[in-house]
Amino acid sequence: MPTRRALITSAGAGAVLLGALGYRAWDRGVFTSGEGDAYTPWQEWRGTDIDGPHRPLRAGILAANPHDTQPWLFSISASGITVFADRSRDLGTFDPFRREMHLGLGAAVENLVHAANAFGQGPQVVPVEGRLTLSPGPEPVRAALVMLDASPPERDPLFLAIPLRHTNRGPYRERAIVPDDLRLFADQISSDRVRVAFIVDPKAKHEMGNMIVESTQRIVADPQMSQDSAHWFRTGAKEIAQHRDGVTVDTAGLSPLMVKAAKMMPDQDRATADQYWLSMTKDTHVGTASVFGVILVRDRLSMADSIAAGRAWQRLHLVATFAGISAQPLNQPVECIDRNAMLGRSDTYEKSLVQFANAPGWEPTFVFRMGYAERPAQPSPRRPLSDVVKEVA
Repeated sequence: MPTRRALITSAGAGAVLLGALGYRAWDRGVFTSGEGDAYTPWQEWRGTDIDGPHRPLRAGILAANPHDTQPWLFSISASGITVFADRSRDLGTFDPFRREMHLGLGAAVENLVHAANAFGQGPQVVPVEGRLTLSPGPEPVRAALVMLDASPPERDPLFLAIPLRHTNRGPYRERAIVPDDLRLFADQISSDRVRVAFIVDPKAKHEMGNMIVESTQRIVADPQMSQDSAHWFRTGAKEIAQHRDGVTVDTAGLSPLMVKAAKMMPDQDRATADQYWLSMTKDTHVGTASVFGVILVRDRLSMADSIAAGRAWQRLHLVATFAGISAQPLNQPVECIDRNAMLGRSDTYEKSLVQFANAPGWEPTFVFRMGYAERPAQPSPRRPLSDVVKEVA
């Protein structure tokens, strides 16, 4: 029979263990997904009249962007809002030409335009006609000017979709997207600079899925690409609150129970995390995709074309959100195109993507999937406006 001292000792050890588990649950944000200051911008996205020209930026910073790096800076002047690429917030070898960075800037511009129209600020976008170069320096560079002028407010359903749009990395249901919807999506984003191709044929989808998985294998086998990706993964509530950016467990597409379990467990080493991403890519992202898509431009390394492609992706994602359809970037093949160019290696991804899209004379810049998700996606953290806006006289 246990002695009184043994019972007291056991109870004390149990209390310590429960206390430790409780602290870890608090520290890792097990029960507070999507809460706290890092997520406040999703509630304050409309702003108020007193915000003036700052107001549409509240929607701008909620745009899609690579690895949630939020690579933007904004300067407000009498001319309007100048959008800068904050090249210190880069993905390194994942994005050696900062092409994906400019896609994210284009997405921010698209949100900004919808918001400015809704607020009666009459936006007009003037992109910078420059060329993306290999491994540029960290200093900010101008990417676009959004001129504002008073005009009647517009009713825009895509404006209302802005706080609802989130990248959904979870499984999608076995429900096809009807062809009429895909044609509508294509009409919404096609221009003389940008076009989109949807891959729906079963054989083509299978081959496209194999390419996405193979390019993911190529990335996780590249130590530098793996390291540059891991740099932007945030674990724990305190780390999210400190950085207010990056990829989190909450947005990884796991079930609610798996999210809680993953937060309580020790952090995975990079190799284990890479293999998990590869498995998710094969079984969930590719395995449950209803349709794959490719966004193409005339010149993949044109700054203006990249801004246009980013705007197209954001608009497509907003239209899909309004229709109850989820979406996720699967841009590993194009990231491998850039990496091959950086290393001077031969490349087959670009030719294959052009063939899938049946788009000779165009260059692929963005690959994605769409479908009806099994569960809603969670918001990603966002930095406050005060961190990304500077005034210019």
